[in-house]
Amino acid sequence: MPERTSVDWREDRYSFLRWTVLPQKSWREYWDRIYVDPGLKERLVAYAQFVLRYRVRYSVVGLPVHGIVLLYGPPGTGKSSLARGLAQVVAETVADADGVIFAEVDPHALPSQMLGESQRNTANLLEKSIPELAAKGLPVIAVLDEIDSLLTSREITSGGRDPVDVMRATEAALRGLDYLAANHDNVLLIATSNFEAALDEAVLDRLDLSVKVGLPDADAAARILADTLSELPAVEIDSAQIADIADRTAGLSGRAIRKLVLEALVTRSADPETPLTAGDIGAVLTKGDSK
Repeated sequence: MPERTSVDWREDRYSFLRWTVLPQKSWREYWDRIYVDPGLKERLVAYAQFVLRYRVRYSVVGLPVHGIVLLYGPPGTGKSSLARGLAQVVAETVADADGVIFAEVDPHALPSQMLGESQRNTANLLEKSIPELAAKGLPVIAVLDEIDSLLTSREITSGGRDPVDVMRATEAALRGLDYLAANHDNVLLIATSNFEAALDEAVLDRLDLSVKVGLPDADAAARILADTLSELPAVEIDSAQIADIADRTAGLSGRAIRKLVLEALVTRSADPETPLTAGDIGAVLTKGDSK
């Protein structure tokens, strides 16, 4: 299988998404450097392999497979990165020599203040744009970030938008998901959400898998810290100090933990060659605690 080293993004003709072909060598870090429960990753890989290899064998009535997995949880926990990483792993293990098409949907391109436009955009995305990628003959993995902006619960009025328009857009999305499931068994949708409760019940019913990506525990926080520190040219922090710092990061996302290192780096000196110490990061934590 050819290994691509640079990302060649292309846009669909509707301007709803951009896509590229995997594997990409640099994308492996989206999987390897996101620290979550290993069982979560194993579950995602097994699901993706089933959908793209075996779903064609089953009746959509007898064993309904919609090809949709939801990653939900607090912001900064690595949901979008995991989606990219999963696509890379699939490209390495499932795809033929031509690779996998990976698409990212622009979550802001679909909702519109114009009556009926959100509905049309949603229908075009799910019944034209993604199917056109699927028609290329490769497995397609499409990420729907912030899916709650697309599939808002019909019981919840979306601020600033006509409730009728929200309802119609959600109904168009449900029809589109059913259309994809019935007609394109080479498509896997990965949805992400920070607000699972905002999703329509009918959407939740169509999910094959719903996976919570939670905040890191102390062990994961220590691994995130060590991984972030490995980027720096000079560090004077040992493993025991990393563990102590990790214990103080309870309630922080993985992204926030990495930002701690960045803030400590730029606060104590603009020169990255100056060794970073545990005290530098501790000072940032202490400042945060005092707010």
